[in-house]
Amino acid sequence: MFKFFLGCFLVLTGLNSWGQVSVISVTDEDKHSTKEDFTHTFEYFILPLDNQTDAHMGKCQATRISRRWFATAAHCLKNSCAKGCRIEMDLLEQPISALAEVKHTPKNPAVFIKPDFSYEVFAKNDLALIRLDLDHAPMRYYKRSPSGQIQILQTKQQFEQFLAKTPAARRGMRRITSPSFPPILVFDNDANYLLDRKISVISIFDGKREVKPNPNPVHYVKKLELAYTKNFGIRRGMSGSGVMSNTGEFVGIISGILQVSKIEKNKAPTSLNEWFLFFAFNRPAIEFMKEVMGSDFYKLDLKDAYPGFVSYSRKNYKKIIEGVKGVQIQATSETI
Repeated sequence: MFKFFLGCFLVLTGLNSWGQVSVISVTDEDKHSTKEDFTHTFEYFILPLDNQTDAHMGKCQATRISRRWFATAAHCLKNSCAKGCRIEMDLLEQPISALAEVKHTPKNPAVFIKPDFSYEVFAKNDLALIRLDLDHAPMRYYKRSPSGQIQILQTKQQFEQFLAKTPAARRGMRRITSPSFPPILVFDNDANYLLDRKISVISIFDGKREVKPNPNPVHYVKKLELAYTKNFGIRRGMSGSGVMSNTGEFVGIISGILQVSKIEKNKAPTSLNEWFLFFAFNRPAIEFMKEVMGSDFYKLDLKDAYPGFVSYSRKNYKKIIEGVKGVQIQATSETI
C-alpha cells in the first residue's frame, strides 16, 4: 500500500512551504511576456533596524500596486520585522543601481501583515503590504560586483552621471517615477475555478531578471483559499513576487512549493510531483488592504475574477486538499 510523504520548504527563508497544478485557455494578448513588462516588480532586502550592519536577514520580491504601496508575502516579513527592520528596494537591473529604504518599527509601521496569516497554514493569507514612497524615500546608490553582488557604494552625483550616459537605466528610472500599476484580480471564493489565462512570474537574483511562463493549468480551490499549478521554475528567493496573467492582471503572490513523494515499504521515496501554491486575492484580502491603505486603496484597479477571467471547475480537489492539510499537520509539530 502506498503512502504519500509531503516535503516542503519556504521559497525565501528556512521555514516550511507549499505548491501544485492548473488549467489554461489562451487569449491573443500577452502583456506579461518579457522582463520589460514587469516594471512594477522589484527585489528587496530585509536588514536589521540599526545601521551598524548591511547583513541581509532575507531577500524577497514585491509588486508595486500604487505610488506608496507594495504587495509581498507575509512569510517574508512577519518574523524578520516583528521588532523592527529596514527594507531596501533594489530599483534597477543595471551595473549601478539605487536602493530605496524604509524603516519599520511597531510604533511607526511600514510593514503590515494580514492578521490571520500563520506559518502553520501554507499559502493561505500569505499577504503583506509595504508602505514605501519611491518619490520621497532615502536612497543609497551602489555598483554591482562582476558576480552581481552589491559591492561599491556610489554618490548621488555618480548615479546621475550613470543615468545620463545609460539610456536603459534612464528609461528604467522614468518608469519608476511615472509608473503604471497592474489591476488586481479578486476571487469571490464561492466556487472552485479554472483560470482562463496563462500566468507568468519574474525571477530576480542579483539584479538579473528572467521571466518564467507557466505552461500548465491553474486552479483556485475555495476550501484552501489559494491557487496552484505544477511548479514551472519557482525557487527560494522568489517569494513575494507577483503572479501575473498574460493579459496584465495581478492574480496572486508567490508563496511556496509542495513536494509530494510516494513511499513504498522497504523502498526509497519516489518523487511524484512538485506543486507551486500561491496566495490569490479574495474578498477578505481586499478588506485588509482597504483598512491598511486608507485613501490610497480607492486608487486601486480591482477586477472580479468571475466571469471574465475564470470558469467553474468540476475537478475533484481531494488530493491537493489532503496534501496541503497534511503539510499543515506536519508543520504544527515542528519548530518553524
